[in-house]
Amino acid sequence: MNEIRDALASHPFFSGLDERGLATLAAFTFVRDVPAGEWIARTGAHADVFHAVVHGRAGIEIHAADREPLVVATVHTGEVIGWSWFMEPHRWHFDVIALDAMRMLDLDAAQLRAACAADHELGFHVADQLTRVLAARLEATRHQLVDIYGIAR
Repeated sequence: MNEIRDALASHPFFSGLDERGLATLAAFTFVRDVPAGEWIARTGAHADVFHAVVHGRAGIEIHAADREPLVVATVHTGEVIGWSWFMEPHRWHFDVIALDAMRMLDLDAAQLRAACAADHELGFHVADQLTRVLAARLEATRHQLVDIYGIAR
């Protein structure tokens, strides 16, 4: 349990959480190794896990008719995968594939939502960090669309 608590404490998403918050999260977090090429999430599937990347890269993809999948973002070491677990209906909005062999801290989404509701400081931290992730992903997607389709600002 201390190993997971320490891994959470060293991950940028959880930086600044107090010992109580880290201990709460460690109780429902496990380490997961994913080989390159494995799907981490599929559009429409139940989003029941929040992934914090410890090592490796993942591609976030969207699909459009008559086109190859478009990688709209790459998630790197120290970043997180997913916000769908936080927002109802808790379904993945994108496909996510491991581009490299990865190590992740996987947090049970239902338990994380319950912990956030019970501890408002923890809940604020998670919501604030997720808002930052969403803003960065929207900006990255905008840049990707400009590069590919020549869409002006």
